[in-house]
Amino acid sequence: MARPTLFLVYRKPGPAWVAGLPTREQPLWNEHAAFMDGIFEEGRIVLAGPYGKDGRALVVMDVRDEAHASSLFDEDPWVKAGILLTEEVVPWTIFLDSRRAPAPSVDLDL
Repeated sequence: MARPTLFLVYRKPGPAWVAGLPTREQPLWNEHAAFMDGIFEEGRIVLAGPYGKDGRALVVMDVRDEAHASSLFDEDPWVKAGILLTEEVVPWTIFLDSRRAPAPSVDLDL
């Protein structure tokens, strides 16, 4: 059975990132959030969010390949404005996934 592959998209602050401002207070936040919601609603984003304290973000994506994962952000208002950029896209082969694990068997004859 083929193992599922997701893609980890590491994003980093660009030259227009405002140091010291929280993520949700960055310029064009509403436009960026609406853009990300659209990709999420298409089923391409599995998980996403900031990590650390320097404006970095990780997006776990269910797409066909690295190029597709990267190109989906081309129209992100934050990319166009230089606020958040894609740093790296890494394929991730899943070996263990509790979200897809069969339910444990329960012995009711105790």
